[in-house]
Amino acid sequence: MYRKPRVLIASAVLILSFLAIQTEARVNTGGANVAVKNGVAVLWREPGDIASRNLFYGPGGETHAPRGTFTFQEEDMAGSSPKFDVVDENGVKWRVKMGPEARPETAASRLVWAVGYLANEDYFLPVLHVEQMTRLRPGEISSRRETTCITFV
Repeated sequence: MYRKPRVLIASAVLILSFLAIQTEARVNTGGANVAVKNGVAVLWREPGDIASRNLFYGPGGETHAPRGTFTFQEEDMAGSSPKFDVVDENGVKWRVKMGPEARPETAASRLVWAVGYLANEDYFLPVLHVEQMTRLRPGEISSRRETTCITFV
């Protein structure tokens, strides 16, 4: 009676375990994501002293926070929120997400990072000036709010 679900679950666990072993791990080394060859993929690590973590700047820290002049590259058409890629004056590529989910996404990345999970380097910017900006896809401009989440790519 329960044989099929158990076999399916066991198969799924084996496949996911194999994929986890074969997946290239990525380590954040102070602002640059570096691939770790022949390593085990890591989802969580001991956070150490949680009280010492800077939740305002998150995993990238203040030194890697976006600043300076940004230049538009291209729009990301996936998803329902307007997103586009920019490059800062140091050549670092960032993804900008606009709309109501920008603030909670930034806060969520800080919380999961604080307890030891790997998280994106998200920064909340209330205002962002982008040079060479093109018009984003129709319909999304009027629905956005003046909130911006910028993520290290």
